[in-house]
Amino acid sequence: MIALMNNKKLMILIVFVLCAGCFHEQTSTLPTAATQSTKPDKQISGLSVIPGENIQVHDENVHKPNVPTKAITFVNELQGYGITSGKGKASLMQTGDGGTTWKPLRGIDALAAPSMLSFLDSQTGWLLTNESKDQESELSLTADGGQTWEVIAQDLPVLEAEKEIMFFRFFDRQNGLIAVRNGKDLVLLRTQDGGITWLASNRIPMPSEGVVTFLSSSEGWFVGSSSFSSPSEKNKAAVTLYRMTDGESWEEAGKISTSLVPKALSFVDAAHGFVLLQTNQQNRAQGQERQLLRTRDGGKTWSQHTFPAAFQPLDLNLQVSFVTTSNGWLWDARNLWKSKDGGLNWQLLTP
Repeated sequence: MIALMNNKKLMILIVFVLCAGCFHEQTSTLPTAATQSTKPDKQISGLSVIPGENIQVHDENVHKPNVPTKAITFVNELQGYGITSGKGKASLMQTGDGGTTWKPLRGIDALAAPSMLSFLDSQTGWLLTNESKDQESELSLTADGGQTWEVIAQDLPVLEAEKEIMFFRFFDRQNGLIAVRNGKDLVLLRTQDGGITWLASNRIPMPSEGVVTFLSSSEGWFVGSSSFSSPSEKNKAAVTLYRMTDGESWEEAGKISTSLVPKALSFVDAAHGFVLLQTNQQNRAQGQERQLLRTRDGGKTWSQHTFPAAFQPLDLNLQVSFVTTSNGWLWDARNLWKSKDGGLNWQLLTP
């Protein structure tokens, strides 16, 4: 009896050892967490573009009051400000219905140099005037919705007359950013005291000709023209998306195959963005084409929407701006359009 029990124990021990060996063999073929973390991330070479419905542009030919077409800024889907100019004079205007009607404000004098606006809310805003041959650059502040202005800074660094201001915005009451093109580089001017003092960054190389926007003083996007360099797509025209997260450098986020070039860029948040593309100047003989690309996942995938051929805005100062994923505005030096459905339909607001 004792011998039989010992034999049973021996058999159980042998089975246990064999099973443990099988389990070890199966699990050893799976990568460990440390092995997975050391593998390099796959580099993004292209972005997914999905064809979407075509854009409609509506013109009801209804007479509307004069609207601004310069330095337009909206704080929400209803309240906005802009500058209109004509006959050597400039006026600040305000809307409370999304841009359908505008009323003039008398808080500023005629502006001789290119100017930009940034309003934080319906009361607090900044007016940036670039340097010209007749005056130095200056920044003015309003706390009463544009009725009165106070100059809080003059002769800002880097803002010489020949420099282009590519972006200007205050993100809260203290923090603001001015992006200035300096040759093939970008210089970022930052303030942390509401605009009284500004600190210039080092020169940041721009990847190519393109457009830029920022969500904060350190986070932004750049979209520029380029080409694919892979053997299968050699010399194929493309648009490249870059992202900045450290306030100092651009990192490539992917390419979109297209012969069109970026004209304007707007991001509502880190996920939702819009890029306006149009025919390259050298290809105008083949006809003008414009498209709006939309992303909902930070630029990983895009939907492609084509404007009708009859839509022919002026190339000069063509801009796009969205304050929500639905509400946006498009303007040139002559006309202003509004969209309430994420850019699929545009309504002309100018007379």
